[in-house]
Amino acid sequence: MTEIQHLFNSERFHITSGAGYLDSDQKNVDIFFSPPAYVTNIDINNYNFYVYSYINFPKQVTFTIGASADFFERDEKESDDLDMDEDQFNPKFGITWNPIPTTTLRAAAFRTLRRPILTKQTLEPTQVAGFNQFFDDGEGSDSWRYGIAIDQKFSVSLYGGLEFSKRKIDVPYEFFPLPPASPSVQKTDWEEQLARAYLYWTPWRWLALSAEYQYEDLDRDKFVGPELFTEIETHRLPLGVGFFHPCGISTQVKATYIDQEGKFGDPFSGFMSGDDQFWVVDVAISYRLPKRWGFITLEAKNLFDEEFNFQDTDPANPWTVPEQVILGKCTLTF
Repeated sequence: MTEIQHLFNSERFHITSGAGYLDSDQKNVDIFFSPPAYVTNIDINNYNFYVYSYINFPKQVTFTIGASADFFERDEKESDDLDMDEDQFNPKFGITWNPIPTTTLRAAAFRTLRRPILTKQTLEPTQVAGFNQFFDDGEGSDSWRYGIAIDQKFSVSLYGGLEFSKRKIDVPYEFFPLPPASPSVQKTDWEEQLARAYLYWTPWRWLALSAEYQYEDLDRDKFVGPELFTEIETHRLPLGVGFFHPCGISTQVKATYIDQEGKFGDPFSGFMSGDDQFWVVDVAISYRLPKRWGFITLEAKNLFDEEFNFQDTDPANPWTVPEQVILGKCTLTF
């Protein structure tokens, strides 16, 4: 994987442009019910180009206008019917407006193609007007995202905001019919609605309080993905408190209330409705090393080992762990 980027800056005009190339060889081994295994060898090539312009005119407004182009090829050597070839143009538009110094209004509309990214890192800007544009969808997924938000500074120590967005995703998947029909790549439509409200308050230098509300509403048709649900609605209410001592010791406690319902199962045995409501508590204690060299942290996830029925919509980056986890980590800065 190779990427290159160029940055141009002037007083009220900035341009970020770049290009990338990825070549990947994969070998997949699938066992559906019992051996023998189904082995596939896949060769993936992807070229991408992008340009983002940031226009600060008038002074209180920043326009993001840009585009990217992806040329995605997936060659499965065992079956030409499972090859994919996607060439896609992706417009990007965003606006950030400060009508008064303490208020920020944001809006965006953009298109993306989920290309393979090694270690989930890229030089391309990952946000448009503060809205994330890269999600862990299936490779080759075509998505549009539309969003609007307001961020408000109420005082020196109190911040809040609201955000709402919608995603429409065209997801490719491998369809294996009964023999003698051949497998093929088909596409299905997914929809996601995401909302968030937050309030952060630091009444004193040694105390920080936070409250959030997070909402997800996901609908999937035909292909349900590895999470195996057709629809899911999740409400999260994380409440946090942090204490900070001048000696370098800090403590964070977060209690999260979760309410989830949906239809879960698989295409063979059918889908059934399910729901659960529960609290999860996470705590952490950190020590800041002298001269800001880093942190030593002891952290407990799901402190009380709460049992629940919950489906994470991003299993690679879980919000909630199903069992108590104690971990220590050391972060160094040079």
